[in-house]
Amino acid sequence: MLFQSAASAVFALALPAILLMYLLRRRYPETEIASHLLWRRALREQDANRPWQRLRRTLLLLLQLIAAACLVFALMRPHVMGQASSAAPVVIVVDRSASMTAAASRGSGEADALGEALQAVAAAAEELPSSRPVTLIAAGGEPELILQDETDRRKIRRALEAIGPHYGRTDEEAALTLADAMVRNKEGAELWLATDGRIRAGGATVEASAIRLFAAGRDGANTSIAAFGLQAGAESHAAAVTLIHYGARPAEGTLALVPAGGKAPAAERTFRLEPGEQRVFAFEGLPAADYYRAELRTADDYTADNAAFAFPAAVSASRALLVGERSLFLSASLGLAGVDIVQADPARFEPDDESAAGIDWIVLYGADERTLDSAAWRSLLESRPVWRIWTASSPPRGGTAIEPADNRADIRPHPVTAHITLADTHIAWIVQADPGPGMEPVAVYGGVPVLYAGTADGRPQLVLAFDPADSDLPLRADFPILAAQAAEWLGGAASGHLGRAEANGRIEIGVRNGTVRAVWETLETAPVRTAAASAVVEAERNADGAVAAVQTVPGVPGLYRFVEYDADDRVLGARLLAVHAAEAEGMWTGEPLTGIGLPGIGAETGDAASGTPDGAEEAASERSDGALDVWIDLAPYIAVLLLLLLAAEWEVYRRGAAF
Repeated sequence: MLFQSAASAVFALALPAILLMYLLRRRYPETEIASHLLWRRALREQDANRPWQRLRRTLLLLLQLIAAACLVFALMRPHVMGQASSAAPVVIVVDRSASMTAAASRGSGEADALGEALQAVAAAAEELPSSRPVTLIAAGGEPELILQDETDRRKIRRALEAIGPHYGRTDEEAALTLADAMVRNKEGAELWLATDGRIRAGGATVEASAIRLFAAGRDGANTSIAAFGLQAGAESHAAAVTLIHYGARPAEGTLALVPAGGKAPAAERTFRLEPGEQRVFAFEGLPAADYYRAELRTADDYTADNAAFAFPAAVSASRALLVGERSLFLSASLGLAGVDIVQADPARFEPDDESAAGIDWIVLYGADERTLDSAAWRSLLESRPVWRIWTASSPPRGGTAIEPADNRADIRPHPVTAHITLADTHIAWIVQADPGPGMEPVAVYGGVPVLYAGTADGRPQLVLAFDPADSDLPLRADFPILAAQAAEWLGGAASGHLGRAEANGRIEIGVRNGTVRAVWETLETAPVRTAAASAVVEAERNADGAVAAVQTVPGVPGLYRFVEYDADDRVLGARLLAVHAAEAEGMWTGEPLTGIGLPGIGAETGDAASGTPDGAEEAASERSDGALDVWIDLAPYIAVLLLLLLAAEWEVYRRGAAF
C-alpha cells in the first residue's frame, strides 16, 4: 500500500479527542429523594456522565471512532496495487525548456538533458503493449499536442526525436493541466513526465493512476551573463558586463569581448566567482564596432547564457514636422535635443512622397485635424509617430477645457516621464478629450490626465493635454527634459535599434514608411544546441498583407538584424535585436525537482534509464498476461464507507440505543 500524504496521519489525534469527550461528560447535581426505585434510569445516566469513569461499550462511540479513523485514512490518500486494462492511455509530457539543454547525467552518453530524457522515454515506450495509446505533449510558451492516442511505436519515436528545446518562457503548468484533462476519469491512465526538475508547476494537479518520472541532467553549476551594456564614445567604446554564479563550488574562467566580424577578443578578463556571487566587469578603450559579443570561457553545465550581444545606440538626427502654432520654447527645446524642425501650414502645404520621405515624426500643436482630412495628410499621419499638443483655444473634437482642482502631480513610469516631476508647476487650463485607443495616462495633474502615451500599429503616439503657453512649464527645467525624452521616444521608433528581447516573445516594431517587405537576418547565435533554422526569415505580415507591427522574436538566442525593403527592393533601414534565453532558466538557486509539486513525486532525483524514482518501486508495471499493475486510489471506496457509517450512526441515535 502507498500513502501519498502520510503526514496527514497527524489528524489521528482526533480519535483520543473523541474518547476524551466521552470521559468528560457533564455531571448532574446531587439531590436527596425518598426512594430511587423510580429513578433508576436517571441514576444510570448520572453514572454514565461522571468524568474519568471507565468507558462502557457503546455502539455510538464505536461508530464515531470508526468514522474518524476512515476520515484520517482518506486524508493520507491510500493507494493499493491493482490491475487495469492493457489499453489504458499513457500521456507523456516533455519539458523542453532552455534548462534542458544543460549537460546530461554522467555516463548517459547524451549531449544534454533533453536528449537523455527523450532517449529514456523512447525506450520505455517501446516496451508498452501495442494496444496502449500514447499522447505526447511538449511544454513551451503554450503546450503543444504532438500526438494523441497514437499506437504506432515508430511514429512515437520519430515524434520524440523531433522535439527540440524552447528557449523562451516555458509554461510547464499549462502542459500538465492539459495532461490532467486527458487522464482524468480514465481507469489505469498514466502520466509520464520527462524533465530536469527545474520546472515551476506547483499549482498543477494531475489525477492519474500512476505518475512516472524520467529525471535527466545533473545537479551542476551555471555561470551566467546577467547584463551587458555598450556605450559609444568619441573615439572608443566602453562596456560593462555583469556575471552571476549559481553553484555549490567556485567558478573560474575568462570573460572575453569580441567585436563584430572578429574572432580574436578585443579585451579579456579572468574571473573567480564564489557560489552566489555577482560581479560587474568594466572595460574601457574598446575599438569602435557595430556590436560586441561577450562570451564566457569556462567549464559550465548550461551554455545558453554564456554569450550576450550589445550594440551602441543608433545616433541619428531626426526631423520633425511641426503643424499648427509656432512655439519658441518648443522649437528651442527640440533643437537642443538635436531635432531638425520643419514648420508647415496646412492651408498652404500638401505633403507628397518626396517631402514625406524626409519626415521622421510629426508635432500637431493646436492644429485642427479636420483641416488635415486629405488623402495625403491622412497617409502621412498614419505612417509616422505623432505628438499631439492640445490647446484650450483649439481643442480636439468633443474636447473641453477645464481648470485643475489643485496642483498635485502623479507621474507614472514611462520613457517620456523619466526625470519629470511637474513639482510647483502651474497649469491654467487642461483639455479633456478622448486620446484614442491604446493611449494610457502617464502624467496626471490635479486629478486630470495631462500626458498620454501609447502606440498605433507599432508607432509611438504622445498627447500633451495642455498648451505649454497656458502654464509656467516652459520656464522650468522639466520642459527641455520632456521635449528631449519625447523626441528620443518618438524619433527612435524608426531609427534606433530594437534592443534586447526574450526568445519566442512578441515585440512591437515601428515599421518605416514605404516598407513592403522585411526579413530577419541571423548575424550570430549563442553557443546553444539548436542553430537558427535559416539565415534569413521573412517577417510576419498582418491580415492586409503588410509587414506586421508586432513580430515574433526569433527562437534561438543570438544577434539578428531586421531589414526593411521598399517596392524597388531597396534597403530602407536595418536594426539590430539581441535575443536571449528566458532568464529564469539559468537561475539555478534551488534543488531540482522541488518545484514540481505533483502527487507521488518528491524531491529525489531519478534514474532516467528506468524512469523510476530512487528507492521506490515502479509506479506501474507490465504483467506477463498483458494486464497492467497500477496504483488504485481508495478514496472513493472510503467515501462510500463513510456514508454507510453516518447512516448507521443516525439510526442508532434515532432509536435511542446510544448506551
